[in-house]
Amino acid sequence: MHMTSTHEPKASPKVRLIMLACLIPLIVVTIAGLFVLWPSGPDKDLPGGGPTTNTAEGTTDTKVTVTAVDASDCDPGETDPMVRADCTTYTVEADGQEGSLYVTPDAVKAGVDVGDTIKVLDFTKSPDRAEMGTDYVFIDFDRNVPMLALAIIYGIVVLLVAGLRGLRALIGLGFAGAVLFVFMLPAMLDGKPPVLVAMVSASLIMVIALYLAHGISTRTSTALFGTVLGIVITGILGAWMTSWANLGIAYSEDGYLLVDTTDLGMTDIIVCAILITGLGVLNDVTITQASAVWELAAAAPEMKPGQLFSRAMRIGRDHIASTVYTITFAYVGSALMTLIIVSAHDQPLFDTFTLGDMSVEVVSILVCSIGLVIAIPLTTGLGVLVVKSGVRPPRRTTGSAAAPGTITAADPGTITAADPAEERPPMTRREARERDQNR
Repeated sequence: MHMTSTHEPKASPKVRLIMLACLIPLIVVTIAGLFVLWPSGPDKDLPGGGPTTNTAEGTTDTKVTVTAVDASDCDPGETDPMVRADCTTYTVEADGQEGSLYVTPDAVKAGVDVGDTIKVLDFTKSPDRAEMGTDYVFIDFDRNVPMLALAIIYGIVVLLVAGLRGLRALIGLGFAGAVLFVFMLPAMLDGKPPVLVAMVSASLIMVIALYLAHGISTRTSTALFGTVLGIVITGILGAWMTSWANLGIAYSEDGYLLVDTTDLGMTDIIVCAILITGLGVLNDVTITQASAVWELAAAAPEMKPGQLFSRAMRIGRDHIASTVYTITFAYVGSALMTLIIVSAHDQPLFDTFTLGDMSVEVVSILVCSIGLVIAIPLTTGLGVLVVKSGVRPPRRTTGSAAAPGTITAADPGTITAADPAEERPPMTRREARERDQNR
């Protein structure tokens, strides 16, 4: 089962069999869940679902290039985007044909300039063209090139720094994305139990991504089991907290759309979001903690299990502190616009974090952090048990010790070195005082 390096501590055969006996059922249950929960119906198109959904008859999505921007009808110094949207004329080109473009006020404020490639609704063949008074309506900027360039830069940086392991991690990331978009999301829309779908997805991602990125070893298996325990704790705590805190209300347009047009409940969606968020964080801390245990054991094989656990937990505590900050500020960054709005109102800070979407964010932060904190000592303890299972106790020698510089009978090829600390016992306090007086 496990391919381990010759330089790292190895688990005992008994422990390997126990880990294998736990791993096989996990894989079997995951595969069975994948088949049982696989979406059976066709992909669903939600009404109004998506920023580029067509609702007008005869319209199509297309890309155009801005060729001219004329703001001569606007008053000098006019900055109101609502006014500038009406007084500015935009000309675009599509398939060699020029046409007029209506730009929304928020896009006017962001800035639509000559040469920009944008996504639009094409009304040139629509019966509503005369009523709209324009050929095209702005949808969004075309970001394909900058987004693809950034993704390529990210991949290059990972490969340069992490090498082959980075490549395996990128492949695992691609596999995780495939699981989410091919299985998890369609299965949830198909009416399958969302929490079970999320658990199966998380398990499948963990098994493939961990072994692909870090290799098949007892070290990786330890991290996997630690992650599984953390995910279970996070899922149970998340389900309990979303129910107790009554978080089953839709606060956003996307939430309203899902609740109104599908059988999904907001509580289930929130629990799934917590599970997927916790998966990424737990994967990070468990593999790091397992590696810490193995490296410490390799550096000091004589270290007792209690000492090994204590030293590994020093690393774990540092990791807890830094990762808690990471989770918190990641959520703060994603909810920054909401925070700016609520900070502009004269409202108690505690009420701000217990209302609406902010309450969901706070619960997610706390639940994921609790799962993370618990997973670290669990992974550390499991790692110590595994790594110490392969350590043989030193043989006790009988009789008097061999004299320094002589060849021992037990090992004829070994010559014992003279060690002054072993030639004489430590001095008592009285002997030390007499030695000092005679100096």
